Amino acid sequence: MNVAASPKYGMGARVRRKEDKALLTGAGRFTDDYNPAGTVRAVVLRSAMAHARITVNVDAAKAMPGVHLIMTHADLAGVGGLPCKGNIEQVDGSRPKKPPRPLLNGDVVRHVGDPIAFVVADTVEQARAAADAIDVDYDALPAVVEMKDALADGAPLLWPQFGTNVAFDFHKGDKAATEAVFRTAAKVSRIEVVNNRVVANYMETRGIVAEYDAGAGRYTLTLGTQGGHGLRDIIAKDVLKIDPKAIRVITPDVGGGFGTKTFCYHEYPLAAIAAKRLGRPVKWISDRSEHFLVDAHGRDNLAVA
Repeated sequence: MNVAASPKYGMGARVRRKEDKALLTGAGRFTDDYNPAGTVRAVVLRSAMAHARITVNVDAAKAMPGVHLIMTHADLAGVGGLPCKGNIEQVDGSRPKKPPRPLLNGDVVRHVGDPIAFVVADTVEQARAAADAIDVDYDALPAVVEMKDALADGAPLLWPQFGTNVAFDFHKGDKAATEAVFRTAAKVSRIEVVNNRVVANYMETRGIVAEYDAGAGRYTLTLGTQGGHGLRDIIAKDVLKIDPKAIRVITPDVGGGFGTKTFCYHEYPLAAIAAKRLGRPVKWISDRSEHFLVDAHGRDNLAVA
């Protein structure tokens, strides 16, 4: 841009940056920098297996030092799950299959990292120790790793009630005319292209500090997000079944997002529920391994041309 020719006001005008100094001098304020009085720490116990039936026993873990709360699927009666995305519609009116997404799994886990229990203690070290002490009995079920294998005949079904691993089969264009062209072609070339899975790997991992004001009946959720309004509405309407006006989302500085922080994840409503039950602020901060396991990945496309 020609600086000399740029307008002083309006579109194209130079805007003075105000955020740089704090970020460059280490004075930024991120989610993990917020520690209201009485804050307790949370960790999530996640599945160590890709596909298995589970039974969970938390008795020993509940008695460990510093532990305030352990929630499993059985403790979330009346709480909704996260909605599945995907509202595309086929010309015949069919829509994608949308399986349930409970906040915590009580019977079957379907990927490594699937959430099983939410543990809250005085310190993150105590919460981790208690999570390690939870007894999970895994009864292994068949699993696949590659997308192509999940589409093969006889592949194990992630959601047996649907009878397939295909969520949606979308068609566009004139199928008959296209097939006719291929039938009359002198030569036909076919290639499969794999676009590998990627993770965002931002500098600041995800996290939340959840608070509940019993007098006002209002939640305050402090977290780095790229979609505060949508996240608020999902937690209010789909999970807690309350008016969205009862939730305030505060987004401080965000250390990278790249689209991955747009979504509502299990830990956010779990922290809110725990904060209400304990009457104390609850903080959960993801570690780097959790980011690779459970944050929304990109790509992983198999294209045939």
